[in-house]
Amino acid sequence: MSAIIGTYQFNIDAYLTDFRGKATLPLMSSFILQAATKHAEERGFGYSAMTAQRKAWVLSRFVLEMNEYPRNDDPVHVRTWVADANKFFTERCVAFDAADGRSFGFARTLWAAIDMDTRRPTNVLELGDLMRYRCEQPIPIEGTRKIPRLHEDDPAGKFTVRYSDIDINGHLNSMKYVEHFVDMFDMERFRTGDIRRFEINYVNEARFGTPLRLYRHEEAPGVFILEMRHEDTLISAARVTWG
Repeated sequence: MSAIIGTYQFNIDAYLTDFRGKATLPLMSSFILQAATKHAEERGFGYSAMTAQRKAWVLSRFVLEMNEYPRNDDPVHVRTWVADANKFFTERCVAFDAADGRSFGFARTLWAAIDMDTRRPTNVLELGDLMRYRCEQPIPIEGTRKIPRLHEDDPAGKFTVRYSDIDINGHLNSMKYVEHFVDMFDMERFRTGDIRRFEINYVNEARFGTPLRLYRHEEAPGVFILEMRHEDTLISAARVTWG
């Protein structure tokens, strides 16, 4: 039996950093997905096992908190484990560790399993040995909170889903949501601060050619509610906290 907690190393290459030489929030978020994919695959409930059953994992929501961001050439150790599961969702947690063992970031992610043909949810508890790897490792961040709906009529940005936005399931890649939300802030805000907490709910799928509009509202000083919509349909909502 594989270890309950999986640990994977990534490096912050120069071409992956921003203008400050720091890893970006989308990059750190992508490490979460890569680690989750490896962990599940090694333990028999990953991509290979799921596609054989015509099923797929879908990221439903996640929250990420960063005390600091690694810089160019820094190694990052990503620990991940299954924290809980019920019929509809499984919660996976993540810790980011520096080379000296210090933890500088954490994440909670919520996943659903869907039937690839009907696109409807399937029973998570029936997926292989997933529950054998359940771990009650503590993590010092709260899960996602309710994100209120916005009533703004004027979009703060827009884009159309293109080829490079699409993932293996045929819809907008979960990291592309993050990229478009982060790009709603100007350079000056990044010069003077960092995103300390990022919460996102994936509500509906967006496919190739779908025109999307972005909306932004400052809920409190340094705290923003963001939305992605197709016409009147909410595709995704996020809350960004700066520090």
